[in-house]
Amino acid sequence: MTAARLILFYAVVAVLAASCSAGLLDQLIPSITSKYYSHMPTKDGYRFELKEPNGSTREEVGIIMNPGTPDEQLVVMGIYSSYDENTDTESITMYTADKGGYNTQYKFKKRKLNSAALKSLAQG
Repeated sequence: MTAARLILFYAVVAVLAASCSAGLLDQLIPSITSKYYSHMPTKDGYRFELKEPNGSTREEVGIIMNPGTPDEQLVVMGIYSSYDENTDTESITMYTADKGGYNTQYKFKKRKLNSAALKSLAQG
């Protein structure tokens, strides 16, 4: 009797997995949204967004490229921004992840002008 239950369990898991991959999950849960977080499944992947109260943000898109072929791959592209109140500096990181690896580009910038910069603008 235990073997029959085990087979039934695996059959149910297989049906659920097939249903999820067929898009049933997208119909049941089209998006998840909270105060700071949003996740939206799309036809070929997903879209993700996070906005924290301190001003930090993250946006990401995942797309399945060449579905059903030997070249199928998940490509993830996104941007992450964080703010340091102590140094008044924002760091911005753009990234891509695919079969070729994880690649980033980043930059740092001051959000506000300091007093010396404001003086030079006023005099100029």
